[in-house]
Parts: sequence; structure tokens; C-alpha cells
Amino acid sequence: MSATRTSRLSTLTEFYQRALELGKSSSSPMLADGLDAASLKPIEWTYPDGTEVPMSNFASQQNLMRGLVALSMITGDNDYFHQAQLTTAYFLDNFTDQKSGLLQWGGHRFIHLETGSIEGPASKECVHELKHHFPFYDLLHQMRPDITEKYLKGFWAAHVMDWQKLDLSRHGEYGKTFPENLFQHYTPSPVVDPSKWPELPQTVGLTFVNASTDLIYAACHYYRYTGDKDALKWAKHLYHQFVLARHPQTGMPVYQFSSPLQREPVPDDDRLTYSWFGDRAKRQFGPEFGDVAREANVLFRDCWPVIVDNPLAMLECVKKLDDPEWLGWVVDGIKAYFIHAWDEQTNQIIPMWNSGQDMTGYSFVRDGYYGDKGTTLARQAANPAYLLTLMRASIASEDPELHDLTARMFARFGLGQLDSETLAPRSVASESSLSSAYLVFALLELHAEHDDPKLLTLADCIADNLMADHFDADSGLFVTTMDNKKSRLDDPVPYALLAIEAAHAGVYDQIPVALSTGGYLHGEQLINGEIKTVYDRDVIYRQSHVEMAMS
Repeated sequence: MSATRTSRLSTLTEFYQRALELGKSSSSPMLADGLDAASLKPIEWTYPDGTEVPMSNFASQQNLMRGLVALSMITGDNDYFHQAQLTTAYFLDNFTDQKSGLLQWGGHRFIHLETGSIEGPASKECVHELKHHFPFYDLLHQMRPDITEKYLKGFWAAHVMDWQKLDLSRHGEYGKTFPENLFQHYTPSPVVDPSKWPELPQTVGLTFVNASTDLIYAACHYYRYTGDKDALKWAKHLYHQFVLARHPQTGMPVYQFSSPLQREPVPDDDRLTYSWFGDRAKRQFGPEFGDVAREANVLFRDCWPVIVDNPLAMLECVKKLDDPEWLGWVVDGIKAYFIHAWDEQTNQIIPMWNSGQDMTGYSFVRDGYYGDKGTTLARQAANPAYLLTLMRASIASEDPELHDLTARMFARFGLGQLDSETLAPRSVASESSLSSAYLVFALLELHAEHDDPKLLTLADCIADNLMADHFDADSGLFVTTMDNKKSRLDDPVPYALLAIEAAHAGVYDQIPVALSTGGYLHGEQLINGEIKTVYDRDVIYRQSHVEMAMS
């Protein structure tokens, strides 16, 4: 570690200690999802009737678990690792549905921190849902291999409604059993036929990339733990559908590989946007844009799952599988998106259909799923977090176009100059005003490849910005915003800062890989006298996780 550098390890150690002390249940090893930095009390979910429940959603604590494990690796103090083990084992032993194997966690279900009762928004029926969570399965499997393996199979059993059509539901039901030889019980069949484009399969369920990616990630881990090649076959088969559904000319990715099957007549009220009325993009934009107007092809709403979450998870799977074909699919999707959607001159992201049609300035002519009439699409500043996707993909692949794209975006953010072939730094900025946890990880990935100390200096500069934006010295907690003073313990910021300490200590390659911005809870609350379906990130932490190119 540099003699002139001030380590943040003591601050980070204090944060994790505070999280454990203030967030721990008085009756079990369970932990709170977040803390109020002003009151120092656990964050609560407020039901529409006003009932407040302290939240313990283990799916929203996976980055916290990674942080505890990493902290032990860096400090040599195994108490943090043991706490992660204790909480994980207790959760698995006490909150597993015996029939389905599903865990009591996710987007619509959590545990009362003190009583241990199962909670969740009634409007979502407390169903099982994972979307861009990517749990710390290695820790779960280390503690309870049988429970973890049953969960990974049960996850697929609960969310695949029709294995032949790959008709998926993002919502899984608890209490249902499944065949022991689940992945052998069915045989993959052709689903998406690219020769029929723009026609896509019609499904009852919604084949969203965010929910599908967690399924793929789970099956890859099941293969790693058991050697079940059929599980791997299904994982690759599911990802391949997203590849086959890409636009035939641009190769740009899709948000889903099917269109919702219309099961009821379309209502006159455009604000009723349930999927059983058919494809929502076709309904809202079809008269103006024709065949491209399908939900699969929308790249002007919520693109983070397509260009960050999915590629990062797939790259991690591929790294452990050594599958060049799969890697090629991932790289092709990343390249196609940024080649068409990134305006290098302005460093902005262009809202578009995946045909490449620029939708900047378009105002919606009718209400619908994607926004109210009059909503106008606008370009958004490129997020430096995109460099993590590009950097990991470039390190995994020798694709020259991808390397060149990565070097150009690195330069466009004012971070320095990289060799467009090798990505070796030619020059590195000494300072930056950027504040991004994922950018820190991108710099650390590049440093792991090229060992240029200036990259760590730049990462420390970004870390200073993150500290200024998120560290509340009075409470010793990292908060989502300095105005809101709420600490979401799954937030990647403290883990990114801890990763810098790991890099300085020479153990960055040993700590758990960062993959997700963390979990969420989604359900009804009473907002200004009106019942609305909201995310805890929005209403509690004031930290929206959905990227919208709309104004």
C-alpha cells in the first residue's frame, strides 16, 4: 500500500460493524435491509393500512454478505466471515419452503426482522421473484449445499410454465413440488425462429431479460455444484433465445424474446396495460412504427438490465464455463448496443428501437405501458458504469472492435488513453469528478490486467467522490443520498471502496465478484392518499434503479 495514501479500511470496518450492531435482530442472526442514519433504527416497510414492519429480505443483503467475506480476507479477522456464515445458515435453515425449495425472499416477500414472520405486499401475493439479484450462491452452497441445490432447481420449476415453449413467469408459486430429475425431465426445443422476424413467439408469461438472467445464473451454478450437464444445456438454451431474437440487421439486444399472448379484448382505456391485452409496445406505438413496435425491441426504457446486469452475469458464467460460443454471443450483443446507441461525440445514450431508429424527441401520442400521452423521449448522459461491462467483456475477449470501443469510452469520460488493441494504459487521468461504484470496479479490473499504479490512484479519486456523496460521518453509515440519510446495506458503494483496499493489499482477485446493485421490494403503499405500486428503493431510499430515457 502506498505510503502517501490514506486507507479507508478503518472507516469501512466501522461501517460493517455498525451494520451488524444496529441491523441485527434481537431474536435471531437475521439482519435489517437498511438503517435510518438519523434514528439508527432498521428500515421499515409501511403497508397501505399504516402498519410498519422492519424489513429483513436476505435477497437484499447479498452485497452485504460479499462485503463481510471480503473484509475478513483483507483484515484477517474472520469474525465478519463467521457472521455472514451464521446469518446465511440461519436463513436457509428457517426460511426454506420444503415443497418447492424456494427461499422466503425476493422482490415481493421478506421476513419480519424481529418476529420472523413472512411478510410481503398483498397486491403481489408474496410470490417468489428475483430480477438482477444474482445471489452469493457460493456462500449459500458452502453453508447448506443440499438446500441450495434444491433451491436452484426449484427456482426453475416454479418459473418455467411451459418448458417446450420456454414460457416463463417472473412470479413463482411456493408450495409446489417438482421432479427430482428436473433438467432431464424435459428436452430443449426450438423456440425463437429468426427467419420469421419480426414475428416472435407468443407467451402467456413475460420473458423479461432481468428475470431470465437470474434463472440462467442459477442453472449455471447448479451445474458447477453438481456437474449436471442438462442444467447447463437449459441455461444456454434460455440465453440463446435472446440471441436469436436480436434485430437481424443491427444485432441489437432485446428486452424479452417473446410477445405477450392476447387473451382478452383490448379495452378502450389505454391506461389499462395488463399483458393479457397483448403486446404493450404494439398497442401503444404500432400505428406509428409498424412491426418493430414490440416489447422485445424497446431500447428506450429500462436498458440497464440489457447492457449491464445481463452481460455482467453472463460474463461471469462464461468465465467459469470456458464456452467461446457463449462468450461470442455476449460480446456481439454488447458491441451492437453501444455501436448504435452511444453517441460518442456528446457521450450520450440514444433512445431507440433495436432497429437503430433514433427516438430522440418523440412524444407519445397515446397513453400506455411506456408512459403517458405527451411523454417525450430524450437522450441521457452515458453512465460511467457502462465501462464495467465493456472492461470485463474486453478482458474476456480478444475482439478488436470491442477493445477499440472500450478505449474510446474510457477516453470520452476523461479517464485517460488506452491502447486500442491491448487496453494497456498510455496515460491515466490524475483526477476526476465522476462518482460511480461500478467505475471503481472497472478501474480495478483494468489494474488487475495491467498493474499500472496510476489506475489505483484514479480509483482512489473516484472513491473520494463516493465518500463525499454517500458517507455520513455522524452515523458511520453509507447513505443513498446525503439529503435522505437512509442506508441501504446492499448498496455497492461500500463494497467498491472495500475492493480498492483489496487491490492495494493484493487480494482483489480473491474477493467475491461484484455483479449487482442489490435487491429490492416491490408492492403497494399509500402515497399522498393514493395506493400505488412502488419500489423500496424509490420511496424509502430515494434511489431509483430503473433507467428511463423519458421526460
